[in-house]
Amino acid sequence: MQHHHIEVIPGESVRVGNLIVTLLYVDGDHVALAIEDPDNTASIDPMDLCDSQAPLALMS
Repeated sequence: MQHHHIEVIPGESVRVGNLIVTLLYVDGDHVALAIEDPDNTASIDPMDLCDSQAPLALMS
């Protein structure tokens, strides 16, 4: 497994495997991500994360 560090600004998207992850906004220590599955093989709701939660690592 490889770990990658990717910096994005709100509105930018990155592809992780078959998923497209878009950074919606950053507000202090809160971030919101939209995760899309263009193949419709998974149902994923937008995520709202904050600093007090476990660190987010997207791995490919």
